[in-house]
Amino acid sequence: MPLPQPSPSAPVGAPLPSFRAGLTALLLIGGAACKGDDPVPTTAVAVTSNSIAAPVATRLREASAPAVTITDAKGRGMRNLLVKWTVTGGGGTVVNDTSRTNVQGEASSGGWNLGTTAGVQTLQASVDGVKPVIFTAATVPGAVAELTPVTTAFTSVVVNQEVAPLVSVRAKDAYGNFVPATTVVFSLVQPQGAVVGETQVTDAQGLATLPRWQLGTTANTQSIRALAGSAPPLTISVVAKPGPLARLIAVNGPEFSSVASEVSGITPTVRTADAFNNGIANVPVTWAPGANSGSVSSSISVSDDAGAASPGSWLLGSAATQTMTASSSAIPGATVTFTARTIRSTFDIDVRFVGGGGTELVRQAFRTAALRWRTLITADIHSDRVRLSTGQCASWQPALDTLVNDVIIFARVAAIDGVGSILGRAGPCVFNSDNLLPYAGIMEFDEADMPNLIANGGLVDVITHEMGHVLGIGTFWNLTSGGSGKSRALLVNAGGADPFFQGAAARAGFAAVNTVLYSGNPVPVENSGGGGTRDSHWRESTFARELMTGFYNSGALNPLSRITVGSLQDLGYTVNFAAAEPYSVTALLYAFPFAPSATAIPFGDDVMHLPLYEQRDGRTTLIRPAR
Repeated sequence: MPLPQPSPSAPVGAPLPSFRAGLTALLLIGGAACKGDDPVPTTAVAVTSNSIAAPVATRLREASAPAVTITDAKGRGMRNLLVKWTVTGGGGTVVNDTSRTNVQGEASSGGWNLGTTAGVQTLQASVDGVKPVIFTAATVPGAVAELTPVTTAFTSVVVNQEVAPLVSVRAKDAYGNFVPATTVVFSLVQPQGAVVGETQVTDAQGLATLPRWQLGTTANTQSIRALAGSAPPLTISVVAKPGPLARLIAVNGPEFSSVASEVSGITPTVRTADAFNNGIANVPVTWAPGANSGSVSSSISVSDDAGAASPGSWLLGSAATQTMTASSSAIPGATVTFTARTIRSTFDIDVRFVGGGGTELVRQAFRTAALRWRTLITADIHSDRVRLSTGQCASWQPALDTLVNDVIIFARVAAIDGVGSILGRAGPCVFNSDNLLPYAGIMEFDEADMPNLIANGGLVDVITHEMGHVLGIGTFWNLTSGGSGKSRALLVNAGGADPFFQGAAARAGFAAVNTVLYSGNPVPVENSGGGGTRDSHWRESTFARELMTGFYNSGALNPLSRITVGSLQDLGYTVNFAAAEPYSVTALLYAFPFAPSATAIPFGDDVMHLPLYEQRDGRTTLIRPAR
């Protein structure tokens, strides 16, 4: 367009209105043309997929991070625009809260850390003036990391019946999300009971339910275990209750020997039980002595938590054979008869308690243990005046100056070494020079072990065991008098690999019970343990539950067998073999009511190596110092 020319008549310096107006118009037109070409962001689109599926807590790093492209109306990428990244649902975080577009108009979030809650999660990319881009992640639970119990209270937990309600567990990932479609395997913890449908798959809520769990027949804690993936095992336990009352069972006896006209060494005891022999508490039991069979301290008793009931004590009469009958109105027609075959025993054991700790329960256990030995040893062996100064045998032993008939035992309950290790310890300290049998001895028991011994019913057995050492079992097998010149050598190969007892009566007793055909030297003596264990007990690996091994078997019968009675005869005592308690080297010991898996508890080094004095012609002479 030609520019306007100035008029010739216009004065110098005068304005040129038409020229300026034209110039202004041109500038405005040019400006308008430039504004129309200025790029403006019009579209935002996802570069990566804006819809993904992934486990919770997945980290979408740079290579797979959500990204957008910002373009103008002509589809050209726009550089250096600010993009805001915002998590709008489901938790989680983004690496870059903001980023700028590059020369191609692309901007990246830098990474998206998905949240830990399963479900839909969203991330928004926004630029001013443009519709935001929404990225969606459908998150699923991670691998199972935990099983939790859903069923925690049970209404039916009776032995041999199915547990109700059904056991359910829930599978969760590390963030508490329910894990569906995962395999859960149920199994029994103990070798009793049954499960049906061991393998289950969790539902949409992560639940797996065991169709059937039938309890075993023993009333105790029973458990199942649930396993899934690498999650820690989950154990679910119930305390199985006894079934209906059905039986009256003899716990001891029912036939035994005892001393006439004295309190029975064995207290008749029955168990009130269900059909599977589980004890039932609070059942009344009536006790009735037979004709000429003495009396009981309680004619009616009530079973305890284990189902055990006894008449307290049974004072025997003078008859050779005496009976006691137990019955219960709660079990019509059920009776148990105990038979005591009485003997006359003139052998005396005088137990003298020293210091505290000797409760009446403990003292009664000592009396019962002494009576147990008196049914085996039936005749006097000696009497003499014995004089001992205070502490002559043990630091806590009082002075003694009295006629001893047949043996005096000083006993106490005191601290020894805490729970376990040494339950008790004992030994003789004065013996008769002529018959090489004890006049006096020491027994002490660890007060820390007393509660456990009382609770598991082992107190009488442990006291009986230690009393046997005072009487010479394991302590006087080999002994030589310094005055009379008499000696005894019943233990062979002491300290060697195969020590054995060679007394004829004990060997005969061993032959009678050796139904497993032991081929070594009879009678095998303990060849392991410390100086108070080896060479002074029957060998545990052969005899197992015989009471005079170096181990007490909790939860089982621990009999004094014909072997032990025979060893007493070999020592020089007059014995009653008929009073030996039933025993076999075979598994016959393992019958009900005692479980086959009794716990063997070591007596520890229980033989005390006290100073040993010889009594001869009224004089007490030290022949061996304490070791």
